Amino acid sequence: MAVLKKLLFISTFSAASLVQAQTTSADFRLYLAELKPQSISNIKAVPTAGGYQNQPAFSADGRFLYWTSEQKNADTSQMDIASLELSSGKTGLYRATALSEFSPTALPDGALSAVVVEADGTQRLWRIPAQGEAKALFLEPSGVGYHAWGPAGDLLLFILGKDEADHQIAYRSSQGELTTLAKNIGRALAWRPGSKEGYFTEKQGDQLALSWFDAGSKTLKSKQLLLPETGQDLRWFNTNTLLVSAGSNIYSWQPGANSWQVWLDLSKSCNGSVSRFSISPNQQQLAFVCQPKVESAT
Repeated sequence: MAVLKKLLFISTFSAASLVQAQTTSADFRLYLAELKPQSISNIKAVPTAGGYQNQPAFSADGRFLYWTSEQKNADTSQMDIASLELSSGKTGLYRATALSEFSPTALPDGALSAVVVEADGTQRLWRIPAQGEAKALFLEPSGVGYHAWGPAGDLLLFILGKDEADHQIAYRSSQGELTTLAKNIGRALAWRPGSKEGYFTEKQGDQLALSWFDAGSKTLKSKQLLLPETGQDLRWFNTNTLLVSAGSNIYSWQPGANSWQVWLDLSKSCNGSVSRFSISPNQQQLAFVCQPKVESAT
């Protein structure tokens, strides 16, 4: 199960973990809470092995929580997909593999898609069932860092470039046609429910701005609204509410509005910043990752 440190280095600094700068040295704490209108309760820490624990995602049926989990063994380390069965509280690995996986995403058939760091360091999008053969969904494009599924088997893809300014967001149709939408971008990808609109972010000065692509009309709306300061990750709560985490808050935006509003204050649970978050399909549970504030030595 262990792989050479070389592979961890590749994954940490080349693609999916562009997402997660400072993976092995950072402290990430995963929490699960009951979600109510603009409040949470019954907050519980999910048992983890420490190190990098991030990118939570619920299964399509809401029975499991998955996340990217650093697994250490002697002097080697790799990333695997961990799981929590919500009814029993049982944790473990989704399945043991010889490669590193990032960004678990639920598929309708119960399997997961994930960015896999292959033996030569290439990063591709794979389909990983709980049992049976795991394999790459397509050979090109490689260098995939993040992904989000559209309503018709199409995809938004974060694809690595030669440097940060060259990273790109691309749209891949269900027939495999690839269209570059933007470069110099953020890591967030999110499809608006009940639509063909895929949302992402582009850099605008020191912040990120919201952009979107209508896959039906092939229309691109670029840099329409600045995200809150330090905002990164996007999640749709419903068709009329887009969420973004920034600092210890989650903010909301209604399409057509020109500002963000505080939707959920997590400062009592997270003394630092919310790195990632996910909402269960029934909208009754919130999983969030807190990266605690580093206290300066006195």
